[in-house]
Amino acid sequence: MKSTGNYRRYLEEYGAVEASHPDNNGANAEHSSPELTGTPIRSTCTNNATVGGNDKIIQYYIEYDPNFAPTSKIDAQNQLDILEGRLSTAQSHIMKESIRTALLALAEFHKKRGELREALRRVYRSREYCANGRQHTQVCLLLTELSVDLSEFSSIGEWSSVRDSISRAEHTVMGDIDDSLFHHKLRALQGLAYLAEGRYFDAAKAFTSVSPDLTNEINSVVSAEDIAMYGSLLGLATMDRTMLHSMVIDGAFKGRLELIPDMREALRHYSRAEYGQCISILQHTVQRDLLIDIHLQPHVPILFDMIREKCIEQYFQPYSSASLVKMGNVFGCTLDEMETIVVKLIGNGSLGKGVRINSADYTVRIESDDNVDRKTRRQTRVAAAKMGIHFTRNAEGMIMRAACIENGVTIQGEKQRRGGRTHGARLQMPDNDEPEMDIYDPEMVAIEDGTFSDDDVMEVENPNEF
Repeated sequence: MKSTGNYRRYLEEYGAVEASHPDNNGANAEHSSPELTGTPIRSTCTNNATVGGNDKIIQYYIEYDPNFAPTSKIDAQNQLDILEGRLSTAQSHIMKESIRTALLALAEFHKKRGELREALRRVYRSREYCANGRQHTQVCLLLTELSVDLSEFSSIGEWSSVRDSISRAEHTVMGDIDDSLFHHKLRALQGLAYLAEGRYFDAAKAFTSVSPDLTNEINSVVSAEDIAMYGSLLGLATMDRTMLHSMVIDGAFKGRLELIPDMREALRHYSRAEYGQCISILQHTVQRDLLIDIHLQPHVPILFDMIREKCIEQYFQPYSSASLVKMGNVFGCTLDEMETIVVKLIGNGSLGKGVRINSADYTVRIESDDNVDRKTRRQTRVAAAKMGIHFTRNAEGMIMRAACIENGVTIQGEKQRRGGRTHGARLQMPDNDEPEMDIYDPEMVAIEDGTFSDDDVMEVENPNEF
């Protein structure tokens, strides 16, 4: 558009000016200049075309500077040379504090440039020059934060290194430390590692056990609002009602819910058994923010399914029968989706024993205890009868085998012939001049092997049942 001379359309397309009415896109509009409210986008136009004088600039743009990239690269190299020189000077004078400061400065430089592995290596080296607990805590937190960033932005998650860094920090920093929130910071970072590995219950316990005094001390990795959102959402998905109230809704974590009013309302509806309102708030209000969260975004569909299944399970718990249509209206699902979810819950046993779906009237029913006991007794009697039949056949087979051995009668197994064909067992009789006969008796072969399948056992029914 710009190369063909339609400069005004170019600015409209990219939001530089407000789009005017189609009737005003005449020749006068193309040869007039826009009314600038700030720094103009460009002083002159390549094709000597300007925009209408009554247009209002709605965005500002920075002009492309072709020298920015090479100049920035040269400046970064100069800064790196200066920092390397400071490190060499400190090492030549064997000054531990200066060496540690120079290494941390180099780590900060590499971190700003996105060279996280090099920054992690510099911080590892600075750990050898720590002299007190405060310096140890600083270095351990830097190692953990860099491990989190490296695991989050690498193509392959390396969250095991985060857990190793946290464990090493907990065992390295012992005794009195200046930072009273040091272990709570590590707990929040450990919650991120659990979340990334899919250990949602452990992550929920880690986030909800963080002290309320920890706010934005580690906001470069996780902020106070993030801790509140992660702890409440994971707790809602994994904890039972008693634990959720004691650790999230009514516990020390309660103060953090003021930072996330939407999630607080969802928890309030859940505690009142208003599951439809809870699911609605999560899907239409909370989900928009979660889908752009760098840590939580991959786990949002899984967590929402866990919360919905948990709500359906508790919704059905006090009833013996429920309509799938009404349940779908409550939870915002179609009839097919609700039936699929209920089938899954029945399969994993979440809804209890004896739950069945009546496809005729689309209801979920739970059988009475008498029917469940009746079926259990019948299955037990049938299993006992099958065991009796197995025992009888085994006893008869052993008696027959003993009789055959006593009378010198042997039964050979099947032999493989050419072409893949087989012939039956060969019966050999002692002291008999008659030619041998090929016989095939599956019962005899099974008796010799001593193996019986369930198909050989007939179904036994109790006539008193009907």
